[in-house]
Amino acid sequence: MNFSAALGLAVVLTLNGCASDKIQAPTGAPASSAIETAPAAEKGESIGADGTPCEMPLSFDAAADWKATAVDAKTLGELAGLAKVGDFTVVCEIDAKPAGSIGFIRVHVADGLSGLPREHLAAFVKADGTGKEISGETYTDVQIAGAQAAEVTWEAYSQVADQRTKYTAFALNTKAGAVVVRLAPLDEGEREGMLPAYELAKQTVKLAA
Repeated sequence: MNFSAALGLAVVLTLNGCASDKIQAPTGAPASSAIETAPAAEKGESIGADGTPCEMPLSFDAAADWKATAVDAKTLGELAGLAKVGDFTVVCEIDAKPAGSIGFIRVHVADGLSGLPREHLAAFVKADGTGKEISGETYTDVQIAGAQAAEVTWEAYSQVADQRTKYTAFALNTKAGAVVVRLAPLDEGEREGMLPAYELAKQTVKLAA
């Protein structure tokens, strides 16, 4: 992973409450969802399979103009901690900026972890909420790619950054371990424009054989 990609990860994680600077910046059948209905997104590249920008234990379609970049935490040096959320490590981030929004869809993997997807999400939200005020958690059990999965929405408020963000994520188990795919907008204002890309990802998930 090159320096610019590592810096991009650090900056956006900072905007989401991991540092003190406040920065302002101008599928198969669809699974039932805990989030509001979003319009369909135009399909872009498929990611996750061998030979794609991010090789992962699952694949899905990214929205048009979103740019996927693999993340290797081992190469981030002192920034490696920013790629961790509890037991989960970011392995791929899909950048919305080329499509006109500020934020990412991130794929987090916990190698070898199994159990109930809802419990994965509860642990993820708890770990991600360190230093923030968490509220409004809404969990839903769903089916994704024919497998048991779960979805959650929650709000996080950072007093340090004086910023409130609403997140959405789904979790499921793969042969490599548990996976959480999280929509991470800069703030609530960016969320609406990014929801269609998240829904496209969720509805097109395929598990690696």
